[in-house]
Amino acid sequence: MSHSERGVIEEAIVKGLVKYGKYLIIIVETVIIASVSALIALTTYYLVRDIMIVAKGAATIVELQLIMNDIFLLIVYVELVRSIVVAYRRPEMYLVSIAEVGFVISVREILASVVAKTTFDLLMASVSSAVLALVLWILYKKVLPHKRPTKKPEAMKNK
Repeated sequence: MSHSERGVIEEAIVKGLVKYGKYLIIIVETVIIASVSALIALTTYYLVRDIMIVAKGAATIVELQLIMNDIFLLIVYVELVRSIVVAYRRPEMYLVSIAEVGFVISVREILASVVAKTTFDLLMASVSSAVLALVLWILYKKVLPHKRPTKKPEAMKNK
């Protein structure tokens, strides 16, 4: 087998693997979107139920925490679906969407710690928020390509 024949075979194998990978990703993302859609419906049901309990005046701190959890779960679910949709338009934005989910979860943990009045959990949630901020900064500065063209001064354009 000559070197050029081997290169053609390797190229065909790589193209086949890439095509298989794309199909696999589409299948998995479809399953994720269907599953998350079911979770959105279920969480919405529980949110309405919990709000009705609060409206009847039988609310304790537990019910308020459940409502807060339901709201943040809905936000996370929507962000997951949005990250999949955004990844098809601009693949590099997938990282941003995942970071946004991390931010929402971090905020939820801080709020839950404040409501529950647990100092250690609040400290841990705050530290995780600081780590997340660092990760977001690294993503912005080092990973995400800055595709916006830089504006050149008028004098440079005319030369």
